[in-house]
Amino acid sequence: MFFKKVTTLFSVLLLCIHAFAQQAKILAGPMLGYCEHKEVMIWVMTGCAQKLTINYAPVFNNKDRKSQEVTLFDNSKDPQRCNLERITKLVLSDLIPGTRYSYSLLLDGKEQKFEYGLFFQTREIWEWRAPAPDFKFIAGSCNYVNDSAYDRPGKPYGQGTEIFNTMADAKADMMIWLGDNTYLREADYSSESGIEYRYSHTRKDKNLQRFFATQPNYAMWDDHDYGNDDGSKSFELNAATKKTFINYWCNKTYGENNQGIYSKISYSDCDFFLTDDRTFRDDSKGNEKLYPEKTQLGTQQIAWLKNELINSHATFKFICIGGQFLNENTDKEGFNLFQAERKMLIDFITLNKISGVIFITGDRHHSEVIQKLRPGTKKNPGSYPLYDITSSPLTSGVDNILNTPEKDNPMRVAGTLAVTQNFCVFSVSGQKGERKVFIRCIDTHNKTLWEQTLFQKDLMHTTPVKGKDKKKNKS
Repeated sequence: MFFKKVTTLFSVLLLCIHAFAQQAKILAGPMLGYCEHKEVMIWVMTGCAQKLTINYAPVFNNKDRKSQEVTLFDNSKDPQRCNLERITKLVLSDLIPGTRYSYSLLLDGKEQKFEYGLFFQTREIWEWRAPAPDFKFIAGSCNYVNDSAYDRPGKPYGQGTEIFNTMADAKADMMIWLGDNTYLREADYSSESGIEYRYSHTRKDKNLQRFFATQPNYAMWDDHDYGNDDGSKSFELNAATKKTFINYWCNKTYGENNQGIYSKISYSDCDFFLTDDRTFRDDSKGNEKLYPEKTQLGTQQIAWLKNELINSHATFKFICIGGQFLNENTDKEGFNLFQAERKMLIDFITLNKISGVIFITGDRHHSEVIQKLRPGTKKNPGSYPLYDITSSPLTSGVDNILNTPEKDNPMRVAGTLAVTQNFCVFSVSGQKGERKVFIRCIDTHNKTLWEQTLFQKDLMHTTPVKGKDKKKNKS
């Protein structure tokens, strides 16, 4: 009799444990993706939920509430699917421009609770109506989340993810993920399931969740979230990585002709060109003298970038690249190993007198500002300096640059080297014709490591006044 009672209690306990394990829950997210005037994308990863519902309404008018429901799976037909993670990308359309919305998520009819509010802001229609809005954005790269089962032996390479709490407190209007947003290990990039596992493991980090919900997130990749270290177009699972990348991020578009992940963002009077430095990339080690057609971005993407730049009316044109572009004093895997392509792009900017170009890069495990002076010529006497703002790393280990000759790089703007976990906040402000970009490099503890301001007037091609007009100008 006693044995029967114990057996019964044990069975009830197992049922309770099983029921608890099968409870619908949010595993990661919600993450804000692209936000436009009338449309927003929201990403969320769930477990065991059969239905996901989102309720949303303008903050100023909660009565105008709308709902969208998604059936994830039918548990009665396939109960085993409850054990699978489910990624859902919700597109909310027919929104009111320039409006702040609040929203809530329900799993199987039960509202999910968060320690922070869920909001999104649609884009304002300012053109022909008002001055360009001031705004700020964050840029960063190199996010390594430790996983002892797959990490290399010894001291953990990841330095902790608390920096994302500091980043959430910055209250930026959007985030640009510059690549190496997760780190594929050797056991990951050998299979599609390994790539999926690594993206999922990184995305679930608890300190990322509030930051993901704080502002829209846009992403590009570099080698570690693309494939193997220093990976090129020869990486055999690049199609699997692209599929996973698109599944985990919410850019509005990805490449052209179903190739690459490059895209463009417009915000206020700024354009952002998120490039793909892996899909079309030849191996970095190839000798340029023997292999003059060596490319990092590829013919298709370069044509896209040129067309976008020459047609852009933006005050500032931010070209975002996974690795450094301007640095001529390094042997690392940036554009210094693709010098012909770099020269071609700089010559294009110069000859077409494209103003306001600023490069933003990652990869290097330190932050700095690289400046390239462009001596004037008879055809282009007013070429302005080019700047490359490198923002890295978010959570990974730092570079050993202090032990190399690159420590004293003459191209670096004095005082802008940061060798610790950090991110950069870019604030765009000012009246028309007098806009500026104020950049702060900030560490995990919200300490400012360096500051730099770039003015619109200093990033414009100028043509000297000649003859009588020159004398008149002096008087």
